Amino acid sequence: MTSTSKIAKRKQQELKLIDRVAIATRKAVITGPAGARLLGLSTYSWIEQVDLVLPGCSNSWGTQRPYPDRVYRSAKITEQEVSDYHGFRVASLARCLFDSYRYHGRTEALVQIESARWKHKDLSVKELLSRTSNITRGNGIREFEALIRYSCDTCQSPLETLVRDAILQAMQDGTLTGIQSIEHQVAFTITDQYGEQTRAIVDVLLNGFIAIEADGAVKTSGEYGDEDTITRSERHRERELQNRGFVVLRVTWKDVTSGVFIQKLKRLLEMYPVPATRPA
Repeated sequence: MTSTSKIAKRKQQELKLIDRVAIATRKAVITGPAGARLLGLSTYSWIEQVDLVLPGCSNSWGTQRPYPDRVYRSAKITEQEVSDYHGFRVASLARCLFDSYRYHGRTEALVQIESARWKHKDLSVKELLSRTSNITRGNGIREFEALIRYSCDTCQSPLETLVRDAILQAMQDGTLTGIQSIEHQVAFTITDQYGEQTRAIVDVLLNGFIAIEADGAVKTSGEYGDEDTITRSERHRERELQNRGFVVLRVTWKDVTSGVFIQKLKRLLEMYPVPATRPA
């Protein structure tokens, strides 16, 4: 089975799970990662349980009878925070993101926030903070608001979010030094494998010449074309960039989550000082 079919099958399983839970719990509101998925956002982890909140009830009654496919959260939610989305009762975008933060952690929430900001270009920090001010407050709301301010609108995939976050965190704790500039989604004109002029988009560009390419599943999911064609095109583009003086670092999901990525990047920064001029 190809990676394209595996991803498609997994997404179908997620939607079937959410649909099954929604039918069995018609009064409950879907929130957290499952709600974010219904709203078209990327998530850090696959959906294996559906987070639910009961309107007008701050206590969870499902804890005495645990379910394998759902978890009832002890939190208040108003009808103003609930909408009907293709027949599902789903929490608002801001509420889904906040519940993802407090129940599933910082990384899960950051992936969803940046996915939302990539898909909806009008969803600025100011706009998302404004929407957050209208949801029911809870523990962690200030930290969640800080995460919104930390987020960007230039990450196309969850892996790009992880790459950006890893770089910034490593800079903050002193692991990475020598980074003078960070740019995202930088376009260059190159010659493709057929001899035609085309644009190459670099996911992250450090110091004007270290090009970081996130090899995430989104690039081989079939969304952008045939997987083999995409791979050949990516390799040709890499050679074109290298021939023009760029240092290219390809990064996988495992590289980032294992910490290998930061170690590789640290060595590159030590090997290649900032050039006097940026490659053309």
